[in-house]
Amino acid sequence: MPLSDQAPGYSRHVRGLAMFVTGYAIVDLLPVVLPGTPVFKGLRISDLADLALLFVLAALYVQLGLRANLYRSGKLRVAFATALAMMVQGHSIHRAGDAIAAASSRADGGWALIYFLDEHWGHLELHLSFLIIAALFIGCARPVSADLSGRPLSRTEMAGLRILIMIYGFLLAGDAIEGQTVQLMLPAAIALSLWGFWPYLRYIKRPTQPVVSLYRRFFASSFAVATVALVVYGLVNAGFPELTALGSAAR
Repeated sequence: MPLSDQAPGYSRHVRGLAMFVTGYAIVDLLPVVLPGTPVFKGLRISDLADLALLFVLAALYVQLGLRANLYRSGKLRVAFATALAMMVQGHSIHRAGDAIAAASSRADGGWALIYFLDEHWGHLELHLSFLIIAALFIGCARPVSADLSGRPLSRTEMAGLRILIMIYGFLLAGDAIEGQTVQLMLPAAIALSLWGFWPYLRYIKRPTQPVVSLYRRFFASSFAVATVALVVYGLVNAGFPELTALGSAAR
């Protein structure tokens, strides 16, 4: 086995990943299932939840970065903080554009600009921040094997880790489809996966056991799942229609 899945300390890091993926799923899906009842000047319950949950997502990324020892240098702290700022700004632009669009008519002269800010600029900046953060985890997270606390992973925990990878990968693919950023996310997901799995490829040629961060493996594997999901979705639907549009057409 090229990577030591039984290295001490993995268990608590897997629990941290479970907390992150669970939180990410709530942030992603809760605004979708909440009612669209207006509660404040046209803002819906789902809109308000979406705004509040953004701070939860930022906290989840910060906590995961602490577990991965990503803040050990000034350059890494600045890069991570910049990506988080992009995430907040991108989501804010998208949400503001969405609120303005809901109160405007397509006949308005500024509709094209509103739509661009809402559906393109906001989503693009938001998803670009996800990619930058993933790149930081893949390239800079410390190997968990350096942590001598904890116990080896059981088979159940290994299975749980694989489930977390699948869930996060599918959520990433869904975000790209719904956010109309597949042109960005698909090539980036391929590149991040290849970069993350590079130690495995080197192991095939030169069988010297590499020490690879658990976080590198998690993000590389998740983006590999997202890549497969996006390719299959595109082939089945002859393109990348938004999930909401697909659901409306089915009804």
